[in-house]
Order: sequence, then structure tokens, then C-alpha cells
Amino acid sequence: MSAVPSALFATDLCQRLREALPSGTVLDDAASRRFYANDVFWQPGVEPIAIVCPSDAASLAAAIGLATSNGVAVVPRGGGMSYTKGYLPKHAGSIVIDCRKMNRIIEVNTDDLYITAEAGCTWAQVNEALAGTGLRTPYWGPLSGINATVGGALSQNSAFFGSSLNGTVAESVLGITVVLADGSITTTGSAGREGTKPFTREGGPDLTGLFLGDNGAMGVKASATLKLIPAPAAVGFLSFGFSSIQDMASAQAAMARTRLIAEGFGIDRNKVEHSASVNRISEGLGILGKVAGSGKSALSGIKDAIGVAVGGTQYLKEHAYTLHIVVERADDAELVSATLRLRDIAKQAAGVDLPDSVPRVMRSRPFGPVRGMLGRDGERWVPIHAVFPLGDTQRVVEANEAFFERQKAMMADHGILYSVMTMTTGHEFFLEPAFYWMDEITPLHAASLGEDVVRPWRDRPANLAAREAVVRLRQATQALYTSLGGVSWQVARDYPFLDILKPETRALLESVKKAVDPRGLMNPGSLGLGE
Repeated sequence: MSAVPSALFATDLCQRLREALPSGTVLDDAASRRFYANDVFWQPGVEPIAIVCPSDAASLAAAIGLATSNGVAVVPRGGGMSYTKGYLPKHAGSIVIDCRKMNRIIEVNTDDLYITAEAGCTWAQVNEALAGTGLRTPYWGPLSGINATVGGALSQNSAFFGSSLNGTVAESVLGITVVLADGSITTTGSAGREGTKPFTREGGPDLTGLFLGDNGAMGVKASATLKLIPAPAAVGFLSFGFSSIQDMASAQAAMARTRLIAEGFGIDRNKVEHSASVNRISEGLGILGKVAGSGKSALSGIKDAIGVAVGGTQYLKEHAYTLHIVVERADDAELVSATLRLRDIAKQAAGVDLPDSVPRVMRSRPFGPVRGMLGRDGERWVPIHAVFPLGDTQRVVEANEAFFERQKAMMADHGILYSVMTMTTGHEFFLEPAFYWMDEITPLHAASLGEDVVRPWRDRPANLAAREAVVRLRQATQALYTSLGGVSWQVARDYPFLDILKPETRALLESVKKAVDPRGLMNPGSLGLGE
């Protein structure tokens, strides 16, 4: 069909979708179509014909089969936290699949150590389902886990809670159920066999990996099974100050090699000043009860809470860079030993001991409001990232520092503020600059944060010149990281990917895409496929 469908075709398709699906599943009003043409950074995009909100795998499969049989592209959307055009239609003749109503926990199996959840479950829901079991998933969610979904994380890859020790979300997956382009439903891992539980990813070729990080280009996730591990018995917190990113990154790489940290991240002073997420920590009195409840006894918890409330975040601004670590061990003796070793590593890298308010508060309330998608004063925000081998850490941070030093005049001209965050994920060094600038507030910001939060900035005009400067800056940063051998997740239609693959690898990927999506209707343009 034509890339721009006629009004008659669109109306007819929506009618057929409504007849095939439960009431309330299909949205095609103007406001909804406009809303689903925006992500955190890119807007306005191409409006879809309609938005389909299935509540189960059967409805998801019916919608996809009906759309693709009529030549209509299908674009999956998770919790809406993407900034890489991942859920924005490339063509006008598309429907968006919003899977958030598919939010059931299908099974919690504490004997066989797995949990199966529908793709629309948030990470907060997954963790709530495991409360009281003494178990959790190895990777257990991003900071945006109150909104971010399991399916979205698997489609774009994701790291934070538990990731320094256990890697990205992909390493926690045992198998998935996915809807292919023809509307058929298939399951990977051991559950793809007759009469077998979803307890392992092994046993033949790893078909699960084919659908991870694909951004829906290969199929749309309906559910996933994740492995479970015992929740740690002893948890500790550490924070350190550094005068340079080189020193901080050196400490992070050394700590990652010990396999002693559960998660950790480093931030610069600009992040402390302007990140609404970091500034949230200064609201210590408001979370005193939650922090107190996380202590081993009522007395120790109250003491911890008072320290957080009094300390705030002011002390962070005294250091150019600060590193925040969570340590998980089997018992108190192991925890003491681990924290002593990590303190020694930080000291060797010229680190200074700091109050541990930041990691302590984040663990006490891991899935708070996604306030960080705007800056402290309502500035627009967008990040860029890549991961590198641990051994390349110093080379990468030095190149990054030199690059952004050259960008200072341009950023000042457009009022663009740069900040940086670093992490380790398994055996990888993760580098994420972020940019803040004054610009209009979008309906997505309002829906995600609430009208009360965005009201002071609702009348702020669009700043297209600064936004375009950020686009160019991100492209240049992506090129830099590619030249340094970096790898990016959340590829979607933003990060370099297809064009930098070796010819043989690209040919294999294109052949797989052709096999599972012969007409190229599953999120066209994602991964550079179907451009």
C-alpha cells in the first residue's frame, strides 16, 4: 500500500481492528495520534493510523496479523521512556502497539527459580510480585522502573539495579514469547519445547537472543521469563569524591574487576546541580520513614534516615566527580571485607570518603517518579551513551574530555549544559553524557511527570535552534564513540548500527530479518533495517 494511507483506508482498518479486538483496544482520535508521535527527545514525528492497546497475547497477535496482512507497519511501544525514535513510526501507514495493558505476572516459581511476566509489566510490578519470597531477578530494573516495562527493556537493552555484578537485562532472560510479523506466536528457550518448563535458555541455538535489543524489528514481545536469585542478606553503601573523571573511572574499572559491587555510578558536579533525579535526594525528610524502614533495626534505620535528611546533597558539590556504590554480600562478615577492599581501591585512585546518602536513598526508593526526564528547572534533557571494554576506560574518558572541551563555545552559544554519568555493567565501562537546554514542554513530559510538575514551564516556547544543535552534538558524540570501538544499546533509529557492521554480519542480520519479516513491516527503519 502507499506510505500515506487514504482517510478511507485508515477508517476501514480501524473498523476492522475494532471488530476483531475487545472494546476499548483501539484509539484513533486526533489527540492520541499526536501524543504517540513523540518520544522523550524527538518530536513531532509521524502520526500513526491508530494505537492498539492489547490486553493479552491473543489480541496482540490478532492486531499484528490484521495490520500486516493489509500492508500496514507495526511499531511496538513500551513504557514510553525511549529517546531514540524506537516507538515512533517511520511511515504514516503504521499502527503503534502499546503493550502496557499486558501487565499480568503469569507465574512466580520459587522452586525452579524463575518468574514469567507479560511484556507490559513495569519493573516495579515485577519486584512487587517477588516481595516476601527472598528472591529477585539478577538485573532488577532501571531508575525509571515505575514506568519502564519488561518488554521495552528487552527490546532496547537496559542496565542499572544489579547491573555492575549481573550485567544487562539480556543476561537475566531465560526465554520469551513473541508475536511474529504474520501474527503467529512463538516461544524461545526451553518453554519452546513440548511439555517443558521455561527454566533454561539453553538446549540448541539461542533463539532468545535474536529478539533481544531488536527494538521490535524481529517481533513484538508478549511475555518473558527471567531467572531468579536469592536476595542478598547484607547490603552496604559507599560514596567517594574525586577531582578528575580519570581517577573516578580508574576506580570504577578496578572495582568492577573485583566482582564485589552490585551497582554503582559516577556523576559530575553539573549532574548534581541540574539533575532533578539527584536533587530529589535532598528531600531527605520526606523519605525519612522509607529509609528508616530499610535499616536492620528500628534504631539503626532511624539513625541512617537522620543522616540522609541532614546531609542532603550539598556535600556533593564540593567535588568535581562523585562515585556511589551498592555492595551486596551473603553476610555481614563478607560485607565488611568487601567494603574495606573497595575503600582501598578508591583511596589508591585519590578518592575521598563521603556520606553514603545517594546510594542509600536510591535503594530505599528505587522506582520513584521519572522526574529526571526534565532538568531541575524544567530544562529539556536527553542522553547519549556507549559501552567499552574495561581496559579502554582511560583512553575513552580522555578522548571524551577532549571532545567536549572543543564543544564548549558552541554549547555556550545555544545554552546547552553538559553533564556525564559513568557506570560499569558486568565487564563493560558505560559512559553517558547528557544535555540540558531550554525548550518547549511536550505532552509526553506532562503525561509522564504530571501537570502539576510541568505547569511552571508549560508556556515555554520551542527552541528549535538549540534542539538542532543538540541533534548535531549527539551525532558527533556517536561518531566519536564508534571510532573508539564503543557499542550502544537502544539502537532503534538513532544510533549507528547497520552501516558499521562487517559485511558478512550485516548480510546474516538482513537474511534473518527477511525470514521473520519478509515484507519489512515490523518497526521499519529500526536497526537501520527497511530504510
